[in-house]
Amino acid sequence: MTPEQTALRKSILESRPHTGLSGPFGPWLAVPSIAGPSQQLGRTVRYETSLSMRESELVILLTGAKFKSEAEFDIHVGEATRAGIGLDVINKIPRGLLLSQERGKKEGVDNLNVEFSLENVKKHMIPQLEKEISTEGKGDLQRDIPIVLFTAELLETNTVSDESYATTKQMLGGDDSILVEIVAIVGYYAYVAYTLNVFRIASSSS
Repeated sequence: MTPEQTALRKSILESRPHTGLSGPFGPWLAVPSIAGPSQQLGRTVRYETSLSMRESELVILLTGAKFKSEAEFDIHVGEATRAGIGLDVINKIPRGLLLSQERGKKEGVDNLNVEFSLENVKKHMIPQLEKEISTEGKGDLQRDIPIVLFTAELLETNTVSDESYATTKQMLGGDDSILVEIVAIVGYYAYVAYTLNVFRIASSSS
């Protein structure tokens, strides 16, 4: 390990005392000039946006589902539940046939065979999310729903329509900055998902 890698490894371990080099940090450490900025960007999109932790986790889970990253999705299930997202909502996120080829064998998960799409998010996830907000008082109907729909459309089509952009912007306060934040979270966690998938980083529940 080079001195640069050693210093960066120490920095990562200090900033992540509970998780250490888990997730994408092991592979990234092979190229410190990538690992350093990646760590900084991850910290920014995770903790320094205007989105609540609940809202961020909705975006992250959708991204993990789209890219079929079991490790990313499973790691963030715990984070999402701590942020107030119920398992009934999480289990309705369409994930399709996972890369491990395990078709619906994970206990408590009933949507592994429903492929990710905006339509399937609307059909399966949104009703459960609306129910959770209305009956349990979790989240904000005027924010959670547009954030989820914007994210799902972006993930399915690689862009959003002018109508979706304008509607989401208006519902989230009329400022472009929150849309920049959502796109940044999706982009970063897509990068994480690719890393986890390519380097076969195991799911925490495997």
